[in-house]
Amino acid sequence: MSTAAYAAPSRREDRGARFRAVAPCSLRRLAWGFLVIAAIGVLGADLYCVSTLSYRLRERTDRQIAQTHHARLEALRAGKGLYPDRDGSASLVTDGRGAVRLATGPPSLLAGLPTSADQLRERDRTGHPLPVAGRAARALVDRLPDGTYLVTARSTGADEATVRTLMGIETATSIPLIAVLALGALWTSRWAFVSLREMSRDARRIAEGSGAPSERIPVLTQPLRELRCAADTYNYLLRRIEEGSVRRRKEENRLCELVDAASHELRTPLTTITGYTQLALIRALDDPRRLDQAMEQVQKETRRLISLVDDMLLLARLGHGGMLEQRPVDLAQLCLQAVPRAQSSGAPRTLRCVVESFPHWVEGDRRWLEQAIDNLLANVLAHTPEDTSAVVRLGLDGERHVIDVIDDGPGIDESVRDRIFEPFFRAASAAPANPRAPRCPGRGLGLSVAAAVITAHGGSIGLEPTERGAWLRVSLPAAGRERVLDAAAPGALP
Repeated sequence: MSTAAYAAPSRREDRGARFRAVAPCSLRRLAWGFLVIAAIGVLGADLYCVSTLSYRLRERTDRQIAQTHHARLEALRAGKGLYPDRDGSASLVTDGRGAVRLATGPPSLLAGLPTSADQLRERDRTGHPLPVAGRAARALVDRLPDGTYLVTARSTGADEATVRTLMGIETATSIPLIAVLALGALWTSRWAFVSLREMSRDARRIAEGSGAPSERIPVLTQPLRELRCAADTYNYLLRRIEEGSVRRRKEENRLCELVDAASHELRTPLTTITGYTQLALIRALDDPRRLDQAMEQVQKETRRLISLVDDMLLLARLGHGGMLEQRPVDLAQLCLQAVPRAQSSGAPRTLRCVVESFPHWVEGDRRWLEQAIDNLLANVLAHTPEDTSAVVRLGLDGERHVIDVIDDGPGIDESVRDRIFEPFFRAASAAPANPRAPRCPGRGLGLSVAAAVITAHGGSIGLEPTERGAWLRVSLPAAGRERVLDAAAPGALP
């Protein structure tokens, strides 16, 4: 790779460099900058109005002078002479040397008109009215065929007075307006600065831990809508940080409890295995019958240890998004097989399976779905008295398959209903008044493994309200029609 490739920054780096190159700007300086722009805008508007009015008035005066001039020019060419003044304009006729031959109009206006031969020749070449030197007037000059000049003029004093009046009005309004803008900018910037300082001080105090963990910046006291939005956003950020901190502490506590419970569960079989191993080492199991009993117990504890480790590995795998086998599975078959398997364990329970409508195909891992159903039934066997009856009901709820495991046992206490799906959590299995309630022999992983498997298959599991016993409901999405047809084909599934 060439050296130039290393020297060329990326587009993102260029954008970041541009943002870093921007110098910080004070809010007060920004407010005064807007004030200057507003003042320039007001003064520019005033100048534009004055210049526009002056131009329009001058244009109107020139048009009136041209109309009067052309009318008198035609009258002179027709030999009618100068008609009397009626519109306030003045006209005079001079010879080539500037001597006045005819004149009409106000004497004050006639006294200042150009009459020298050079002025007359110069103005004649322009063809449009020009201002009169030393007078508030404009004049138009044309040369007649006989060598004489017609000069027509009109006073602009009223127009100039109108422009001056407008300038006075604009000055009287613009200066107070700019002053009000300056005071408003100063007051607004100071008001905003005070609020920003208070917000920064509160935020710094909360960040440094001086305030309460649940303390927030007061939103309603902020004077500006933008500051309220900023305070509200900062409070939302604080709330999310606090929720994340609480969630992290809960997860840490849960992890500690999980490690403690797992260590305790692992220690029990390991202690048994270690004890029998030590007995074997010290030749304390010479009797073949005792040795067989010890090895049988070691094998039992080893199987328990392997089962515990498998369940923990499954929970870790599913917790990290581990993929399960995705094949069509007949839930009806799983439920119908799970009930006899649970009854074959020797527990004197009345278990029934009721399947409502057919078929019940879902897509997933048959082995783990079977394990989840077995765990639900094992939970009933482990936490209910011997005379308890239970039913496994499979049905449809819209587009989802529902498995209800309902028993008429003592039920689950309200205080632990939210924790029964946590790993290694075990509660009292029956009410104290029931002397035949068995002690909790499980490891506390059955329902947690079932919940993890059901969740990994896109389903849900939860407790439903009931007046007696416990009601666990599992909901799973139905498999696609094409997958069901493929699974129903002869020889498609074992």
